[in-house]
Amino acid sequence: MGKSTNFFKQNRMFYVFVFVLLNIAYVSIEIYKSIISEPLLFKNEITQSEFAEVQTLSNFAYFFEISFLILSIIWTLFMFSKKYKYSLRRSLFIQLLLLIALFILNCTLSWLFDVPVGNLVQLLFGPFVFVIGALIYVTLSYFFTRMKRLLYHR
Repeated sequence: MGKSTNFFKQNRMFYVFVFVLLNIAYVSIEIYKSIISEPLLFKNEITQSEFAEVQTLSNFAYFFEISFLILSIIWTLFMFSKKYKYSLRRSLFIQLLLLIALFILNCTLSWLFDVPVGNLVQLLFGPFVFVIGALIYVTLSYFFTRMKRLLYHR
């Protein structure tokens, strides 16, 4: 169990690192997109190249958003495997704390760069829902297991 614990801890740090990198990339694109889009709002006509640039940035942001969601799902499902189930609650708690920290960071960056807050935090909503669902499942599972033990051991 020692080797698997060490492997898990290394993977957890890897996932945290990748989460942070994906978030930085996504937020950077959204901030840049907002900066170049603002002057376009006051123009009567937008050129095809301007539209293409904003569209390309939107596509990149979408890629990072989906990657972030998929990574969140993979991390959580990975923790549900029998090999790492003993640390599921801790992992979900760490993932939830990471998402909260990224939410606070993204809100702060939204305020600093005068970017719509929804644009910077929307990539966190899916992972939040998934992690909260997993936490509810783990909590209910623990509760029902304890109840079953109490009822059958009387």
